[in-house]
Amino acid sequence: WAQLMTANAAGARATGSPAAAQLLVADSFRVRVHGGRAEARGFPLHVARFRHSALAAAADAGGPDGFAAGFTTELDLFLETAADRIAAAGAGFPRLELWRDGAGPGTGGGGALAFDLLLRPIPELSGEIALRTAWDASPLPHPERKGPGIAAYAALGAELGAEPLLVDADGVVLEGGTTSLLWWVGDEACYAAPQARVASVTERLVLNALQGLGVRGSSDAATPDELARTEVWALNALHGIRRVTSIDGPELPPRRDASLLLAQTALDACFAPIG
Repeated sequence: WAQLMTANAAGARATGSPAAAQLLVADSFRVRVHGGRAEARGFPLHVARFRHSALAAAADAGGPDGFAAGFTTELDLFLETAADRIAAAGAGFPRLELWRDGAGPGTGGGGALAFDLLLRPIPELSGEIALRTAWDASPLPHPERKGPGIAAYAALGAELGAEPLLVDADGVVLEGGTTSLLWWVGDEACYAAPQARVASVTERLVLNALQGLGVRGSSDAATPDELARTEVWALNALHGIRRVTSIDGPELPPRRDASLLLAQTALDACFAPIG
């Protein structure tokens, strides 16, 4: 059923052929080397999120009697092996992946499940990002899982020339194509309701850090126009916290530079050894 780091999945990924393989789950994070050891922010949380999503995706895929126990064993072995390889590779931007081979039309949803570990260098880091609302973006199945939307959101971002700002059918903000969003209402940090979006590890770490600084965080609902009148931060595991400079063109209000610096410093304090 499941195969560890198969060449088939890697080859399909390289060719970008959705008929050959389908990315079901992915999870990536920045790794740095500090004091001679590889470190990541919230690594156990990323592993737990990948594991939860992989089990859910495998259940959706179906399988022969008893596959669940076998898949869980393969999954845990993969995660253990991946942690060792990531730690040995040092600084980078690795991605845990679960693929389904032969998932194109006519397969009946079948195809072997295959794990892969993609070891990548760290892309150029930045502290700012522009957003543009993706009003016509079609909802994807399982929006709570990181992975299935990566290619679609990348194409959408290229089309928009900015990070896609995803909204629901009522025009309420959900998340960015690669980011979770946090915005300020007075001295309170607000975030979108957790339904219908990826549960962001970085968001969780930032909210915990802000709480330690005496800042209250709460779930809220906002439209792109409402966000454009306040300060917004974009959060993800690669860049940490980036200030949103504009939404749909106009620049956002003055920055909370001191708050952002304190939050980023607290977030970086979350780096911990892998393994």
